[in-house]
Amino acid sequence: MLANDEIDALLSPRIPSSFYQADPSDKTQGPVRRLFPRYKEVEQAYFRRTGIFPIMHVIVLRKDILEAYPWAARSLYKAFSQAKESLFQQIQDTSVLRLSLPWLLSELEETTQLMGSDYWPYGIAANRATLEAAISYSYEQGLTPRQPTLEELFVASTFNEFKI
Repeated sequence: MLANDEIDALLSPRIPSSFYQADPSDKTQGPVRRLFPRYKEVEQAYFRRTGIFPIMHVIVLRKDILEAYPWAARSLYKAFSQAKESLFQQIQDTSVLRLSLPWLLSELEETTQLMGSDYWPYGIAANRATLEAAISYSYEQGLTPRQPTLEELFVASTFNEFKI
């Protein structure tokens, strides 16, 4: 739809296939382009200015499941946190690189220097500013009729983080 001018823009976690298709009028790029060609620099500058990096995923649990199993939300949070910790340990293991990219370690160091060692923070406390900004933007853009609080959107058991 982008390549055929049926829509003007797309916000997507995946790069559309038309991004890679050759444009006969421009041999250097396909018919679909990024809004910000130097997006990494733009995103890094925005993070430096605001401390916000867009959240990639939010886990949703059906209300009937939560009512039947009140511990489910906290258990899911803990499971995803443990999986993230495992991934971070693997990424930092330089004896066997998980991806074959020439500057992978440099990228990891640069990201950590800018965003800290937990560059994908989990939990409400660590993401409060980002979540509140998203709520505000949704309201300002008419996507929601009012601005709900974080307490309305998230299960109480996921607000507190603790280790045993």
